[in-house]
Amino acid sequence: MNRVLLALLAALALPLAAAAQEHAPRATPASPAEAHAQAAASPAQGEPAPAHAETPEEEEHGIAQVLMHHVVDARYGHFFVAGVDLGPTKHLVFFGVAALLVIGIVQISLRGYREGGVPSGLGSAVEALVVFVRDEIAEKNIGHDDGRKFTPLLLSFFFFILVAALLGLLPFSATSTGNISVTLGLAFVSFLAQQYGGISKFGMVHHFMGLVPPGLPPWLVPIMIPVEILSMFTKPFALMVRLFANMLAGHMVITTLLLLIPLMAAISTALGVFMIPISLGLSLFILFLELLVAFIQAYIFTLLSAIFIGMYVHPAH
Repeated sequence: MNRVLLALLAALALPLAAAAQEHAPRATPASPAEAHAQAAASPAQGEPAPAHAETPEEEEHGIAQVLMHHVVDARYGHFFVAGVDLGPTKHLVFFGVAALLVIGIVQISLRGYREGGVPSGLGSAVEALVVFVRDEIAEKNIGHDDGRKFTPLLLSFFFFILVAALLGLLPFSATSTGNISVTLGLAFVSFLAQQYGGISKFGMVHHFMGLVPPGLPPWLVPIMIPVEILSMFTKPFALMVRLFANMLAGHMVITTLLLLIPLMAAISTALGVFMIPISLGLSLFILFLELLVAFIQAYIFTLLSAIFIGMYVHPAH
C-alpha cells in the first residue's frame, strides 16, 4: 500500500513540475556585452562548478529506487568475518521475522488445547490447515505411515512460505521468499528430505541402485545413470526457481505499473494525470491477487515436496 501512496505523490509532483517548467519565462539571447559580463562572472577554470538541479531523468531514477524497495535487498549494517560481510540485510531480517511469527502463531494455537481442549479463532484456522496438509498432501502422496513422519516438515514449509508472502504485502516490508538464496535453502532442505526418505526405507545402497529401473538392456544403463542423477537435482531446482520467480513477479508487476505514472508524466502532464487512476487501479488489483498467490505458492511448494519424497519412498519402478 505504501508503494501506491508514493506513486500517487510522485504522480502529482511530476506533472506540476513539468507544468511550471513549461510556463517559466524563456531566456532571451544575450548581447555581446552581457555575454562578456556573464563569462567574467563564471567560475574560473579549475574551480568546482556550482551544484545543479536534478534532471528529470535523475528524479525518475530516485522515484524508481523508492518504488523498488519491496524488490531489491538492502544491507542494514556491516559485520566482517574473515573478509566476508555477514551484516544483516532486509531479506534476512524479514526471514527471521517470518520464522518468529510462525512460532508465535503455533504457540498461540496450542494454548487452546492446553486450556480447554477445543481451539477457537486462530487455533481453529491453524488446525484446519494442519489437517489439510496432513490428510490431503502428506498421506495422499507419501503414504499413511511415512506421510505422518514427514508432516511436521511439510507444515513448516507451508506456514513459513505463507507467512513470509503475506508479511511482504505490508508497508515498508519485504518478501524474503523473493530472494533466491532463501528459496535455495528451502529447496535444499526438501532435497535432503527426499534422499532421507529413500535411504531410511531401503538403505544407502538399495536407494541409489533403485534409481535405475531394473530389466534395462546393458547398453542403456550408462545412459540412464547420469539421467537419473540429473533428475535428482532438477527436482529441488524446480522448487527453487518456481517459488522465487512467482514471489518476485508479483512485486515487479506492481512496481512496473506504478512507474508508468512518472514515465507518462515526463512525456506529458496530461498523460501523467490520465495514467494515475489506471495505474493505481491495476496495482491494487494485483496487490489483492497476491493474497491468493501467497496461499497457492505455499500449497504448491508443499505439494511438490511431498510428491518428490513419495517418489523415493515408493519408487514406481
